[in-house]
Amino acid sequence: MVKELTKPVQLKQAIGDWIANHTGIIAVSSDTWEVATTAIDSYGDTVYCFVQQVGEDYLVTDDGRILFKLDPGISDADLFETTAEIALGAGYDFNEKTCEISVQVKQENLAQAIIKLAQLQVAISYLG
Repeated sequence: MVKELTKPVQLKQAIGDWIANHTGIIAVSSDTWEVATTAIDSYGDTVYCFVQQVGEDYLVTDDGRILFKLDPGISDADLFETTAEIALGAGYDFNEKTCEISVQVKQENLAQAIIKLAQLQVAISYLG
């Protein structure tokens, strides 16, 4: 017989614990971290986000990796344009020169920005 969770709070805690235990964070420098999320893209690879402290805020970015992975030469104009539209539509910035998807947030919104960017990268990965 499977043991049932008696309260939704227990399930919520178990999910949070699993995500925390399966997320890797490496300091790249004194103000920048690489986050290996629990998300997996269409290629079966772990999705990474990068976080840089900028004053009191944090810049959360994909470092241009998802579009580079899909189209290293940026030769597919439709893919480039669609990626930009998706990023902007999701409330993120898109740098046309570096193909970087990013958003600047306060500390209280940092976890949400990382998770949403990881989800965004997964969705974009299926365009390629």
